[in-house]
Amino acid sequence: MCVECGTALNISTSPVADREREFIRRRIAEGKSKAAIKAALVEEYGPRVLATPEGGGFDVAAWLVPGLISLLALIAVGLAALRWRGGRDADEPGDGDELDPDDARRLDADLAAFDR
Repeated sequence: MCVECGTALNISTSPVADREREFIRRRIAEGKSKAAIKAALVEEYGPRVLATPEGGGFDVAAWLVPGLISLLALIAVGLAALRWRGGRDADEPGDGDELDPDDARRLDADLAAFDR
């Protein structure tokens, strides 16, 4: 993040953002790892440069709320799928009801004619 204007570094046009990008380019050219570059950025510009919550109050909510909403949505979809699969009407065949005797005779006759 640009520490001056608070926007993403890739879209910021401030002079500070230009300095941050150049700082990152130099560290990449030196062969530094991503973790080392992040540590150097924090040392040079402070923790705001990483745009991560600091660990209290609203910052914790910024991390937890989207995860909780996703979890609740997943549970809701799962419950809806279970209800949809298990929510048959009592009049539908396949839920243990016996066939009407006339229907059973016709079915037996049709199956016998098919087997010939």
